[in-house]
Amino acid sequence: MSVVVLMYHHVLKDSGFITSSVNEFKEQMSFLSKNGYKALTPSEFLAYKKGELKLPKKSVFITFDDGWRDNFYYAYPILKEFGLKATIFLVTSWIEKASEQNALNRADFTPLTHKEAKKMAPENPGGLFLNWDEIEKMSDIFSFHSHTNAHNDDYFSSLPFKEDLQICKNIIKKRLGFDDKHLCWPRGEYDETRLKEAKELGYEIFYTTKRGVNLADGNLEEIRRIAAKKGAWWLKKSLLIYGNEAIHKIYSKFKD
Repeated sequence: MSVVVLMYHHVLKDSGFITSSVNEFKEQMSFLSKNGYKALTPSEFLAYKKGELKLPKKSVFITFDDGWRDNFYYAYPILKEFGLKATIFLVTSWIEKASEQNALNRADFTPLTHKEAKKMAPENPGGLFLNWDEIEKMSDIFSFHSHTNAHNDDYFSSLPFKEDLQICKNIIKKRLGFDDKHLCWPRGEYDETRLKEAKELGYEIFYTTKRGVNLADGNLEEIRRIAAKKGAWWLKKSLLIYGNEAIHKIYSKFKD
């Protein structure tokens, strides 16, 4: 058995680059719900990876990267409708700046494509990123963990990696009240030095953008995730391929 970890970024009215449409996302979540899948919390997934928790065969871990505001407006109500848990890895400086802007002058939600949003982010973080009030409202469905403080983007800060990550950890502790152990690498980019520094700060489990299976094997350094796309048919196929090590090996050989 392998637990498939799904990776999302945006959910918007239309699909696009690292973006699922509302209809596609709802179709996928409906499929999971109707077929009896258990959507894991981060603590459940960590315990499974350590071999400390036996899970139902139909288990999946739903993750989102960055903390885009469309996750609140579009993904959250769909997940709530189907009673599915999910996790967002937050870029903490983006959330802080969005919250500051909203505290001064309520920013309207601005749904943009990923490319447009990246251009507009420094000028209008409040319209594009989640704020702490929204994060609190979403906490019945979502868990929240670390995606660094700046995401290697110089929007609001630029510091050496370990300093940047320490700030991220401090903000998570201050805002959410726990010492975070889950780190998702921005764009999946890391090396042995960054891995060592993250472990020194107390991080324990690390999420990549690499495809593959996730077995209960104690390997916490390279969690594999599948970038979500299309609708329920794609999801059904991906769960079949990546939910079983033997099938994945056959598929990989055939694909090669």
